[in-house]
Amino acid sequence: MKKYILLAFFLFAVACQVVQAQQRAPRRPSQKAEAMAADSLPVEKQLFPKSETKIDTTHVDVPNIYAWKITPRLGERIFVPRDTVLYNFHQSSLVDGQGVAMGYLGNVGSPAQSKIFFDRPEPSRFNFLDAMYLWRKNPEDQEFLNTKIPYSNAKYQTGGGGKSAEQRLQTVLSMNLNKKLNVGFDFDYLYSRGYYNSLSNKQISYDFTASYIGDKYKMHAFFHNNNFTNIENGGIKDTLFITNPDLEQISQGYNYNGDTKVIPTRMENTKNKMRGRHFYVTNRYDLGNDMEQYAVNDTTMAWRKKENYVPLASAILTTHYTDQRRRITSDDGNLDGLYIPYNFNGEDVSGVKYMETINDFMSYYSFKNTFALAMNEGFRNWMKFGLTAFVEYDMRKYSIPGAIPGLRGRESEDALIVGGVLSKQKGKYLRYRATVEKDFLNSDFKAEGEVSTMLNLFGKQVSAKANAYIKNISPNFFQNNFSTKYWNWSNLGLDDTRRVYVGGEIVFPEFSFSSTKISGGVENIQNYIYYGANRLIAQHSGSVQVVALRLDQNFKAGIFHWDNQLVFQKTSKDEVIPLPTISAYSNIYLQTKIAKVLTVQLGGDVRYHSKYYMSGYEPLTMQFYNQDEMKLGGFPLVTAYANLHLKYTRFFIMYYNALNGMGNAESFSLFRYPVNPSILKMGISWQFNN
Repeated sequence: MKKYILLAFFLFAVACQVVQAQQRAPRRPSQKAEAMAADSLPVEKQLFPKSETKIDTTHVDVPNIYAWKITPRLGERIFVPRDTVLYNFHQSSLVDGQGVAMGYLGNVGSPAQSKIFFDRPEPSRFNFLDAMYLWRKNPEDQEFLNTKIPYSNAKYQTGGGGKSAEQRLQTVLSMNLNKKLNVGFDFDYLYSRGYYNSLSNKQISYDFTASYIGDKYKMHAFFHNNNFTNIENGGIKDTLFITNPDLEQISQGYNYNGDTKVIPTRMENTKNKMRGRHFYVTNRYDLGNDMEQYAVNDTTMAWRKKENYVPLASAILTTHYTDQRRRITSDDGNLDGLYIPYNFNGEDVSGVKYMETINDFMSYYSFKNTFALAMNEGFRNWMKFGLTAFVEYDMRKYSIPGAIPGLRGRESEDALIVGGVLSKQKGKYLRYRATVEKDFLNSDFKAEGEVSTMLNLFGKQVSAKANAYIKNISPNFFQNNFSTKYWNWSNLGLDDTRRVYVGGEIVFPEFSFSSTKISGGVENIQNYIYYGANRLIAQHSGSVQVVALRLDQNFKAGIFHWDNQLVFQKTSKDEVIPLPTISAYSNIYLQTKIAKVLTVQLGGDVRYHSKYYMSGYEPLTMQFYNQDEMKLGGFPLVTAYANLHLKYTRFFIMYYNALNGMGNAESFSLFRYPVNPSILKMGISWQFNN
């Protein structure tokens, strides 16, 4: 504790010295920098496009560094704000900070699930990786940069100490070799020992990127490698160690005294290891002549590029290779008492033991190629929309443990997806995008649409957006087939899941004292696949409805700020999709500048959700399951923090879970997985521009 306090005072002293230096030699920022900082400028007056806008930057005055992401199938650029926020930097170090309400095992880097249903990603073909969705990276998650000068950023965060410390180091390096070609490298190392016995995480991820943005040809390349290791403990044996540790039946035989490491857990010497990679390249070539001839004088003609040229069409070719592997190992002899052998195929396996230890391996392989032809919006004045047709072929291979130890079962399948995109991305008052796709070798079908507009309300502009989808999703291979020492099933014959959703959002005019956004949606799900109270896979044959409504309401008065997020959820069948009815996040802080250069944010935030049958996590399947033993919730998770921002450096210090042990003491993130006790955390982000 002392070393963190001394480090905090040291960093604060350094910041003060730099502030004094700035006072002695003030420099006025350039007009371009001032314009970039003015987030309230109208879109057409900004130097940089706002998030989710798709434009051609060939003739746009852009800052020294700008960022974008891409759509994975067509490689379209979606411009996004860079990670340079002036406030709430401490949230980036928390799993809780990734949503209004999150469930996870307690450690940074652990499997996680959003408690807000519409924030959960769609299940993937390799569902063991779904629990790691916060830490995995797909092509659409990668942030590409364009830099006029070499750029690098190092971010480090730490918390706790000794046998319970957690640390994370993230680095980014990006540089342009010329005006069109950029290369980059990202590295992410995470190690968390954990506050409970046999619960730690270690992650190493890195990726190489390249982008080429030419007049006619555009390319994005992405190579990513991930290595996740989770030491599993199955949760604590008895929730009373957290809710009522003073009971004689709990304290007897354990010298607890607040040391969470002595709390008995359900398993030890058990490990899940995930390894995988992506290799992705998308190419886009614009068809058409972008040159025109003009008269220099009466006798001389010359060629030049057409002004505001939009190509007639574009040809797109995308290649995406990925393989993912999962291995679970354990030599914990107590697992025989924890798992009752079960076989969905009706075979009697109650007395069968294939091996004394667990060493099971599953893998997934995909090689996908997409060809698309796009007619571009605006290539003629009368062409008010864009139209794209695509065909995609995906070869998939799977492997699971075989019936005989040491052998593996292998399966393969193919997918041929044909579809189209109709979109209008230009204009202020009406934008839309509709996508339809059908897998002709399987039963999968998707139709998705989104429309946005601007409305006039009492002389103010109101932004409104509506979105909907219809999906028919076939179960993935590992839902129909699973094989371990204890649980086995094959060719389960699960039905397709059918999902119909309608939702939208309204962003009201921003005033000097408040901003408001209301969003929500309703979904009907038929044949929903989930994991039941016995932790085994199940399917609800009927329909389940989920309704959600969310309010984002922020207030400010001078340096005082109060930001709020409130989510209401209701499900028609709690035993199939359990959800907290109310989830809330509130953040009260003071934000100001010292000597006009040092931004300071001091405050505290709280997260809360109502009681419900909170999901559990099963290490054997790496899935979240529904439990009916105990309702949990109603405990506020409070954090006090300070954020500092000085030029290219950000720093935070916070006291996490300040109310640990108070109130109803039901501080659980998931069933049997308590929230970490009170911890002092800190972090720094340092940007280098050379």
